[in-house]
Amino acid sequence: MAEASHGCARFILEAARPLLAQAGYAGMSMRQLASHAGVLPGSLYHHVAGKQELLLWVVQDVLEQRAAAWHSLARRRNALAEVRSFIGFMLAWQAAHPGEAHILRHEHRHLTPHQQAWLARHTHSAQAYLQGVLQRGRRQGVCGDIDVESVALAILALIDTGHLETHVQRLAMCLLEVPAGRG
Repeated sequence: MAEASHGCARFILEAARPLLAQAGYAGMSMRQLASHAGVLPGSLYHHVAGKQELLLWVVQDVLEQRAAAWHSLARRRNALAEVRSFIGFMLAWQAAHPGEAHILRHEHRHLTPHQQAWLARHTHSAQAYLQGVLQRGRRQGVCGDIDVESVALAILALIDTGHLETHVQRLAMCLLEVPAGRG
């Protein structure tokens, strides 16, 4: 992500990410962040207007990095294989980036309503992508007669419980009504 895309210096984002993951939004002070970023507290406000704005930039940066990683992977023609790939990617990303996953799961509640609306739109794009793949799966005959929107939401909810990784793929395939041996 280019620094100009958010107006926040990369070094500020890099310093904020582990602090937010460890201490949480409520536990992180801007003074602490300034110390970790290597700037004076007053200088920090040259880069960021406040704590909520910083949180939004961190969330946006994490989502952009995750999306870029997903988009760099090859797509699968078979919808079921694409769903598995998506689930596998999301679980692997969460395991490789536990701090960022924690921020996305828990800290968004501190955003303003306007900022939460932005986050909901971004989250909806992942849901829309998954729904498109599931629709393709119905056309290909690899998914059962499913309510695509409900199944997409359920899969995303299961992914958010990444600490239960061993069960997510099996449960997601059950939601797709995939007969044994076809998945």
